[in-house]
Amino acid sequence: MMSTSTPTDLQTTHELKLEAPRLPTGVVYRARLISVLAAVDTTRLILVAAPAGFGKTTLLSQWRDHLRQIGELVAWLTLDESDADVRRFMIGVIKSLTKAGVDLGPLPAQAQRGLTEVTVDSVIRDIQSRLHLIDKPVTLILDDYHRTSSPTLDALLGQWIPLLPQGTRFLMSTRRRPDIGLRQLLGKGQAIEIIGDTLRFNTAESREVLDVGLGEAERDILAKRTEGWPVALQLARIITLQDQIGPTALTNLISRGGGLWNFLSDQVLRGLNKEVVEFLLETSILERFTTEITDQIRGRNDSWKIIEQLEPLQSLLTPLDAETMWYRYHHLFSEYLQGQLRQRNESTLPALHLRASRAFENSGLLAEAVRHASLAGDFRRCAELVEKAGGWRFVLFGGMGQLNQLLDFIPKSERLSHPRLLLAQAYVELKKGLLHEARSTFDLVASDVAEPIGHWGTLDDCERDVLNINVLMKTYEDNRIDGHFLSFFDLMRQRMPGADALTRGVLDCAASVASLCLGELNRAEDFARQAMRAMREANSVLGLNYCFLHAGLSRIYKGDLGNAAAYVQRAKAMAIENFGEDSGLKALATMLLALAELWSDVKLTISTEDLDNAFRHVCEYDGWFEIYAAGLDTRFRLAWLANNVTAMDIIIADGDRLTRSRSLKRLAWVVDTQRLLRLRVTNDPAGDTLAEKIGKQFPIGCWRNNPACWRPYQDAAFALATWYLPCDLRRARHWGDDMLICAQAVGTRSYEVRAHLLLATIQAATNEQDKAMVHLRAAVKCGAHQRIALPFIEHPALSPLVRLLRRELWDAGGEPIEASFLSNVEEKLTTVSPARGGSMSGLTTREQEIIFELSRGLTNKEIARALDMTEHTVKFHLKNIFAKLGVDRRAHALSALKQTSQTPNLI
Repeated sequence: MMSTSTPTDLQTTHELKLEAPRLPTGVVYRARLISVLAAVDTTRLILVAAPAGFGKTTLLSQWRDHLRQIGELVAWLTLDESDADVRRFMIGVIKSLTKAGVDLGPLPAQAQRGLTEVTVDSVIRDIQSRLHLIDKPVTLILDDYHRTSSPTLDALLGQWIPLLPQGTRFLMSTRRRPDIGLRQLLGKGQAIEIIGDTLRFNTAESREVLDVGLGEAERDILAKRTEGWPVALQLARIITLQDQIGPTALTNLISRGGGLWNFLSDQVLRGLNKEVVEFLLETSILERFTTEITDQIRGRNDSWKIIEQLEPLQSLLTPLDAETMWYRYHHLFSEYLQGQLRQRNESTLPALHLRASRAFENSGLLAEAVRHASLAGDFRRCAELVEKAGGWRFVLFGGMGQLNQLLDFIPKSERLSHPRLLLAQAYVELKKGLLHEARSTFDLVASDVAEPIGHWGTLDDCERDVLNINVLMKTYEDNRIDGHFLSFFDLMRQRMPGADALTRGVLDCAASVASLCLGELNRAEDFARQAMRAMREANSVLGLNYCFLHAGLSRIYKGDLGNAAAYVQRAKAMAIENFGEDSGLKALATMLLALAELWSDVKLTISTEDLDNAFRHVCEYDGWFEIYAAGLDTRFRLAWLANNVTAMDIIIADGDRLTRSRSLKRLAWVVDTQRLLRLRVTNDPAGDTLAEKIGKQFPIGCWRNNPACWRPYQDAAFALATWYLPCDLRRARHWGDDMLICAQAVGTRSYEVRAHLLLATIQAATNEQDKAMVHLRAAVKCGAHQRIALPFIEHPALSPLVRLLRRELWDAGGEPIEASFLSNVEEKLTTVSPARGGSMSGLTTREQEIIFELSRGLTNKEIARALDMTEHTVKFHLKNIFAKLGVDRRAHALSALKQTSQTPNLI
């Protein structure tokens, strides 16, 4: 059974990588090199580049101790091949900085979940901002960078290093120069490089290493013959301590040349008994190990005794933690031992890796268990381990990063014979937005599932996975959702009462998305609330977050903006608490919260830049039609209301890229309607062709036979009516009428208000003011209690009628909340760009009201009575109005307004 908690089996491995290896006793202190490093403490990069065996790790360890002694913060990260993945590398950076004492806020929690909810850029920005707050120097040591170097990671560091805050630097060891723009960094004085020749032991240091009973002359000969190569000197020391050969014989043998490393290694092994040598060979396949793990691999319980016998090897066998529980071999020694193992009995390697796999599995280290099974060529076992741990379900417990790593150990060609692995791969691809790849992968496993096979108890694990991934695939692809698909969920409920909680949660979430697509708004919320209960039972916080988002969007569509905001705020708070300020889930919630704010306040609590960043984050992290449409709609409406053509073009281009990459037909329709509105702003004749195209895609009443098009149809009808409003009122009215009927049929109050106001504008344009007032009253009745203000702001030409209705409501004893709402609408209208006409630039709401009454020929006393103010106040406002217009009397004011086409014409 799958664990219902976030996967954490990599924790032990990561912790070991954060520890500097313990230095063996008798190691030579490199005071000469430490002083060199200390002299360049202001540079952003210190690169230690040299071949194997030059003591790079030893130097870095000593430098770490030195910095800590003088009160600086030092982070350590030993790298390996798995860190070539940028996110895994950043996880290590976060963990190492945190261990060093750097406060990184929510980033450590995000790292535990694989950084799957955040972008790498946002992680780096967060680290940068927090490093700026540190009042002491910070050094991050990256040991063995050559093992993880990749073009992507090199490029990342090349961009990051020059931007490091003052007092922060990287200290990096590597066998070869990485492609991180080193020449530019060196040229700008932002880096220094220490190479192999600098790392060689000088005569004094060599003598110190060999001070183990050798005469001074013999030490000098050995130092000369080894040319200061640190590992050769250390091995010579070990051999002499073992007293296997005399110092003179040792110097003679060294002079053979060429085979120094093999010779010295042979001498090391020759001095050990057979049992110890076998231990070394069998455990050489391990990156790191404990005595418990080696006991399991060897089928014995005496590893601790052998470790004690290896104590004289010192620098060849390094403890990795303070408790001396974990060890690793020097890389050169490990490579040599593995070579010896292959020469002696290569056929035993698969069996050794399999035993290692079982040992790591028993220790709860899944990634190591899968890696060794992969090295053994036993991909069936790899699949079984991944499937036993939950497979695709890892993702819903925040473990997409670990699932990615596990899948990486298994070649794609091998996954073909393991359906559940392919299903896990398909789900990961879905979450990455790779819909085509996900569909191709899924189709390798199963065709479309029309209905469950029998009852829940009759399905095996693979069939259950197919069922889950199939419905998720359809909701993401957004092209096969219909009434039959929705009834499918009811059928599953009947046939599968015993389904596990996570499956129930997933299916109910998919049903909620399908209900939104088909305009079944009440059912959408019901499914979302059912999913909440299931996700809580399954203990999937990630899944629960999605449930609140689905419920919130159903309320936005229904026009219940207060409850919508409550749902989405809850989702956002959960995302921040559990996944961090820069999480993808927070970005999803931000999109929906911005949409709710747009409909109610027409003003967002976040900046346009932050909204744009959240949208891009969503596109990279995870999204589906409703989220993408919400982000595009919010951003576009703000730009459209501000008459910002440049911003509109950028947003439309974003939409085009998204639809090309995701092939979401409904989203492409939405983008086309935005393009038509943008052409209306500039009166571009190309809009005629586009309007004809959209009209053919969305004929009047098409939503009746195709409920899945109701949402883009609302946008299409609005855009078409807006396009035809200046030139063909009959066609505009047809679209407006059907838009209203559709909105009422679906029960979407938000769009109903928009349709009423569109029709009011059309009626006013034909001087049918009584009919216009009917629609305006209906819009107010429908939208006032939930303060649905956006559609009113979209129709500034209705301002005079809005003003009349507000006064009528107060005078005739109408609903106070409706009159108050209209006052709020009038206030908002003064802050919107006047480019589409109707508002009076520079005049406050109260001043516009006075101008309106003035245009009707009322006296100051009559204006005061109509607006519930004193004559003195009226005179005060008129004085301000005249000053703003540059006139000195009433007639001149009205004339000035007429000349600028700002006089209200609906009276």
